[in-house]
Amino acid sequence: MEDTISKNFMKNSINTIKKFKLYKLILVILFFSGSSYAVYGVSFFFTNNIDDLTVPIDKNNEFISLFSSIWYIHIQTFIFFIAGLIAYIYKEKNHAKGYFLFNILFSLGGLLFLLFAFKFTQLMVNSYILRMLYTALFLCSIIFVFYQSYQNAKEMVYGTKKKRLALVEWLSTNRKNVTSVLFGFGALFFLTKVISPEVADVETRIMGSLIDFSPLAVCLACLLFLYFNSVAIRSYYLYKYSEEFRQKFGIAEKEWYGEKYKE
Repeated sequence: MEDTISKNFMKNSINTIKKFKLYKLILVILFFSGSSYAVYGVSFFFTNNIDDLTVPIDKNNEFISLFSSIWYIHIQTFIFFIAGLIAYIYKEKNHAKGYFLFNILFSLGGLLFLLFAFKFTQLMVNSYILRMLYTALFLCSIIFVFYQSYQNAKEMVYGTKKKRLALVEWLSTNRKNVTSVLFGFGALFFLTKVISPEVADVETRIMGSLIDFSPLAVCLACLLFLYFNSVAIRSYYLYKYSEEFRQKFGIAEKEWYGEKYKE
Protein backbone atom coordinates (compact mmCIF):
# COMPACT_ATOMS: atom_id res chain seq x y z
CA MET A 1 0.00 0.00 0.00
CA GLU A 2 2.85 2.40 0.81
CA ASP A 3 4.17 2.25 -2.75
CA THR A 4 0.82 3.39 -4.17
CA ILE A 5 0.92 6.66 -2.20
CA SER A 6 3.70 8.55 -3.93
CA LYS A 7 5.23 11.78 -2.70
CA ASN A 8 3.66 13.64 -5.64
CA PHE A 9 0.23 12.28 -4.76
CA MET A 10 0.70 13.19 -1.12
CA LYS A 11 1.74 16.77 -1.91
CA ASN A 12 -1.09 17.25 -4.39
CA SER A 13 -3.65 15.88 -1.92
CA ILE A 14 -2.54 18.04 1.00
CA ASN A 15 -2.12 21.19 -1.10
CA THR A 16 -5.50 20.79 -2.81
CA ILE A 17 -7.28 21.17 0.52
CA LYS A 18 -4.74 23.47 2.14
CA LYS A 19 -5.09 26.02 -0.68
CA PHE A 20 -8.86 25.69 -1.08
CA LYS A 21 -9.73 29.34 -0.50
CA LEU A 22 -13.17 30.94 -0.44
CA TYR A 23 -12.96 32.04 -4.06
CA LYS A 24 -12.37 28.42 -5.12
CA LEU A 25 -15.51 27.37 -3.24
CA ILE A 26 -17.48 30.05 -5.07
CA LEU A 27 -16.01 28.99 -8.43
CA VAL A 28 -16.86 25.33 -7.79
CA ILE A 29 -20.45 26.22 -6.92
CA LEU A 30 -20.90 28.57 -9.87
CA PHE A 31 -19.23 26.36 -12.46
CA PHE A 32 -20.80 23.01 -11.63
CA SER A 33 -24.19 24.44 -10.69
CA GLY A 34 -24.24 26.56 -13.83
CA SER A 35 -23.17 23.66 -16.04
CA SER A 36 -25.75 21.31 -14.55
CA TYR A 37 -28.68 23.71 -14.84
CA ALA A 38 -27.58 24.81 -18.32
CA VAL A 39 -27.60 21.22 -19.64
CA TYR A 40 -30.95 20.61 -17.94
CA GLY A 41 -32.36 23.82 -19.44
CA VAL A 42 -31.33 22.88 -22.97
CA SER A 43 -32.72 19.38 -22.48
CA PHE A 44 -36.00 20.81 -21.16
CA PHE A 45 -36.23 23.15 -24.15
CA PHE A 46 -35.64 20.35 -26.66
CA THR A 47 -38.18 17.98 -25.14
CA ASN A 48 -40.85 20.68 -24.88
CA ASN A 49 -40.34 22.12 -28.36
CA ILE A 50 -39.91 18.97 -30.42
CA ASP A 51 -42.20 20.16 -33.21
CA ASP A 52 -40.42 23.50 -33.59
CA LEU A 53 -36.81 22.27 -33.73
CA THR A 54 -34.86 22.60 -36.96
CA VAL A 55 -33.19 19.25 -36.34
CA PRO A 56 -35.99 16.72 -35.69
CA ILE A 57 -36.13 14.63 -32.51
CA ASP A 58 -37.91 11.30 -32.26
CA LYS A 59 -41.13 11.91 -30.32
CA ASN A 60 -41.05 8.30 -29.12
CA ASN A 61 -37.54 8.62 -27.73
CA GLU A 62 -37.54 6.62 -24.50
CA PHE A 63 -34.99 8.99 -22.95
CA ILE A 64 -37.31 12.00 -22.96
CA SER A 65 -38.79 11.25 -19.54
CA LEU A 66 -35.56 9.90 -18.00
CA PHE A 67 -34.19 12.20 -15.26
CA SER A 68 -36.73 14.82 -16.30
CA SER A 69 -37.41 16.03 -12.74
CA ILE A 70 -35.65 19.24 -11.72
CA TRP A 71 -34.95 17.57 -8.38
CA TYR A 72 -32.39 15.35 -10.07
CA ILE A 73 -30.37 18.47 -10.89
CA HIS A 74 -31.00 19.97 -7.44
CA ILE A 75 -29.51 16.85 -5.82
CA GLN A 76 -26.60 16.82 -8.25
CA THR A 77 -25.66 20.45 -7.63
CA PHE A 78 -26.15 20.02 -3.87
CA ILE A 79 -23.56 17.22 -3.89
CA PHE A 80 -21.06 19.47 -5.69
CA PHE A 81 -21.82 22.23 -3.19
CA ILE A 82 -21.20 19.92 -0.22
CA ALA A 83 -17.97 18.66 -1.82
CA GLY A 84 -16.66 22.20 -2.16
CA LEU A 85 -17.88 23.16 1.32
CA ILE A 86 -16.12 20.18 2.91
CA ALA A 87 -12.86 21.06 1.15
CA TYR A 88 -13.17 24.62 2.46
CA ILE A 89 -14.05 23.56 6.03
CA TYR A 90 -11.20 21.03 6.28
CA LYS A 91 -8.50 23.29 4.83
CA GLU A 92 -7.37 24.08 8.39
CA LYS A 93 -8.67 21.02 10.24
CA ASN A 94 -7.62 17.82 8.49
CA HIS A 95 -6.24 17.94 4.95
CA ALA A 96 -6.20 14.19 4.32
CA LYS A 97 -9.78 13.70 5.54
CA GLY A 98 -10.98 16.71 3.57
CA TYR A 99 -9.35 15.41 0.39
CA PHE A 100 -10.92 11.98 0.83
CA LEU A 101 -14.44 13.32 1.42
CA PHE A 102 -14.05 15.84 -1.39
CA ASN A 103 -13.08 13.10 -3.86
CA ILE A 104 -15.95 10.81 -2.86
CA LEU A 105 -18.60 13.52 -3.22
CA PHE A 106 -17.04 15.03 -6.34
CA SER A 107 -16.96 11.60 -8.02
CA LEU A 108 -20.60 10.97 -7.05
CA GLY A 109 -21.67 14.34 -8.44
CA GLY A 110 -19.65 13.65 -11.57
CA LEU A 111 -21.37 10.30 -12.05
CA LEU A 112 -24.81 11.90 -11.79
CA PHE A 113 -23.75 14.56 -14.28
CA LEU A 114 -22.45 11.88 -16.65
CA LEU A 115 -25.74 9.97 -16.47
CA PHE A 116 -27.71 13.08 -17.35
CA ALA A 117 -25.26 13.98 -20.11
CA PHE A 118 -25.81 10.55 -21.64
CA LYS A 119 -29.58 11.03 -21.51
CA PHE A 120 -29.16 14.43 -23.13
CA THR A 121 -27.03 13.16 -26.01
CA GLN A 122 -29.40 10.25 -26.59
CA LEU A 123 -32.21 12.73 -27.27
CA MET A 124 -30.52 13.64 -30.54
CA VAL A 125 -30.29 10.06 -31.80
CA ASN A 126 -33.32 9.30 -33.94
CA SER A 127 -32.63 5.63 -34.56
CA TYR A 128 -34.04 3.32 -31.87
CA ILE A 129 -31.53 0.58 -32.71
CA LEU A 130 -28.63 3.02 -32.48
CA ARG A 131 -29.87 4.32 -29.14
CA MET A 132 -29.97 0.77 -27.80
CA LEU A 133 -26.46 0.12 -29.06
CA TYR A 134 -25.23 3.28 -27.36
CA THR A 135 -27.03 2.29 -24.15
CA ALA A 136 -25.39 -1.14 -24.17
CA LEU A 137 -22.00 0.44 -24.79
CA PHE A 138 -22.56 2.94 -21.98
CA LEU A 139 -23.57 0.23 -19.50
CA CYS A 140 -20.58 -1.89 -20.50
CA SER A 141 -18.31 1.11 -19.96
CA ILE A 142 -19.73 1.71 -16.48
CA ILE A 143 -19.43 -1.97 -15.53
CA PHE A 144 -15.87 -2.15 -16.85
CA VAL A 145 -14.81 0.98 -14.98
CA PHE A 146 -16.10 -0.17 -11.61
CA TYR A 147 -14.90 -3.75 -12.08
CA GLN A 148 -11.44 -2.52 -13.01
CA SER A 149 -11.49 -0.05 -10.12
CA TYR A 150 -12.30 -2.96 -7.77
CA GLN A 151 -9.41 -4.97 -9.18
CA ASN A 152 -7.08 -2.01 -8.80
CA ALA A 153 -8.21 -1.57 -5.19
CA LYS A 154 -7.46 -5.23 -4.41
CA GLU A 155 -4.02 -4.90 -5.97
CA MET A 156 -3.29 -1.83 -3.88
CA VAL A 157 -4.52 -3.42 -0.64
CA TYR A 158 -2.50 -6.61 -1.11
CA GLY A 159 0.61 -4.80 -2.24
CA THR A 160 0.72 -6.17 -5.80
CA LYS A 161 -0.04 -2.88 -7.52
CA LYS A 162 2.81 -1.86 -9.76
CA LYS A 163 4.36 1.54 -9.37
CA ARG A 164 2.63 4.08 -11.58
CA LEU A 165 4.29 5.19 -14.78
CA ALA A 166 6.09 8.54 -14.87
CA LEU A 167 3.45 9.86 -17.27
CA VAL A 168 0.65 8.91 -14.88
CA GLU A 169 2.49 10.59 -12.02
CA TRP A 170 2.91 13.73 -14.12
CA LEU A 171 -0.79 13.73 -15.05
CA SER A 172 -1.72 13.27 -11.41
CA THR A 173 0.45 16.19 -10.35
CA ASN A 174 -0.68 18.47 -13.19
CA ARG A 175 -4.24 17.27 -13.64
CA LYS A 176 -5.71 20.73 -13.02
CA ASN A 177 -3.65 22.28 -15.80
CA VAL A 178 -4.33 19.35 -18.15
CA THR A 179 -8.07 19.54 -17.46
CA SER A 180 -8.08 23.29 -18.10
CA VAL A 181 -6.29 22.84 -21.43
CA LEU A 182 -8.63 20.05 -22.56
CA PHE A 183 -11.66 22.07 -21.52
CA GLY A 184 -10.29 25.04 -23.42
CA PHE A 185 -9.82 23.03 -26.60
CA GLY A 186 -13.31 21.56 -26.27
CA ALA A 187 -14.86 24.99 -25.75
CA LEU A 188 -12.93 26.37 -28.73
CA PHE A 189 -14.11 23.54 -30.98
CA PHE A 190 -17.69 24.04 -29.86
CA LEU A 191 -17.43 27.78 -30.46
CA THR A 192 -16.08 27.32 -33.99
CA LYS A 193 -18.95 24.97 -34.78
CA VAL A 194 -21.55 27.41 -33.47
CA ILE A 195 -20.21 30.44 -35.34
CA SER A 196 -19.41 28.51 -38.51
CA PRO A 197 -20.63 30.48 -41.55
CA GLU A 198 -21.51 27.23 -43.30
CA VAL A 199 -24.68 26.95 -41.23
CA ALA A 200 -26.95 29.98 -41.11
CA ASP A 201 -29.28 28.86 -38.32
CA VAL A 202 -27.90 29.03 -34.76
CA GLU A 203 -30.11 26.19 -33.54
CA THR A 204 -28.85 23.92 -36.30
CA ARG A 205 -25.25 24.86 -35.47
CA ILE A 206 -25.67 23.91 -31.83
CA MET A 207 -27.36 20.63 -32.64
CA GLY A 208 -24.77 19.79 -35.26
CA SER A 209 -21.88 20.46 -32.89
CA LEU A 210 -23.39 18.24 -30.20
CA ILE A 211 -24.09 15.40 -32.60
CA ASP A 212 -20.37 15.31 -33.45
CA PHE A 213 -19.69 13.98 -29.96
CA SER A 214 -22.91 12.40 -28.77
CA PRO A 215 -23.33 9.92 -27.30
CA LEU A 216 -20.01 8.13 -27.89
CA ALA A 217 -18.18 10.97 -26.19
CA VAL A 218 -20.07 10.26 -22.95
CA CYS A 219 -19.20 6.56 -23.18
CA LEU A 220 -15.54 7.46 -23.55
CA ALA A 221 -15.84 9.94 -20.67
CA CYS A 222 -16.78 7.00 -18.42
CA LEU A 223 -13.17 5.87 -18.63
CA LEU A 224 -12.16 8.98 -16.69
CA PHE A 225 -13.65 7.31 -13.63
CA LEU A 226 -10.79 4.80 -13.70
CA TYR A 227 -8.63 7.73 -12.68
CA PHE A 228 -11.17 9.34 -10.33
CA ASN A 229 -11.81 6.05 -8.54
CA SER A 230 -8.09 5.43 -8.22
CA VAL A 231 -7.63 8.85 -6.63
CA ALA A 232 -10.57 8.22 -4.28
CA ILE A 233 -9.09 4.89 -3.16
CA ARG A 234 -5.65 6.37 -2.60
CA SER A 235 -7.12 9.33 -0.74
CA TYR A 236 -8.98 6.91 1.56
CA TYR A 237 -5.78 5.13 2.57
CA LEU A 238 -3.93 8.42 2.89
CA TYR A 239 -6.63 9.46 5.38
CA LYS A 240 -6.92 6.08 7.12
CA TYR A 241 -3.19 5.86 7.76
CA SER A 242 -2.70 9.60 7.93
CA GLU A 243 -0.27 9.68 10.83
CA GLU A 244 1.84 6.86 9.41
CA PHE A 245 2.19 8.65 6.09
CA ARG A 246 2.90 11.96 7.81
CA GLN A 247 5.81 10.38 9.63
CA LYS A 248 6.99 8.56 6.51
CA PHE A 249 7.21 11.78 4.49
CA GLY A 250 8.51 13.79 7.44
CA ILE A 251 5.81 16.50 7.40
CA ALA A 252 5.09 18.69 10.45
CA GLU A 253 1.66 18.25 12.05
CA LYS A 254 0.45 21.80 11.29
CA GLU A 255 1.56 21.44 7.67
CA TRP A 256 -0.05 18.02 7.37
CA TYR A 257 -3.32 18.55 9.21
CA GLY A 258 -3.88 22.30 9.46
CA GLU A 259 -3.80 25.06 12.04
CA LYS A 260 -7.09 24.08 13.72
CA TYR A 261 -6.62 20.32 13.78
CA LYS A 262 -7.96 18.48 16.83
CA GLU A 263 -7.59 14.75 17.41
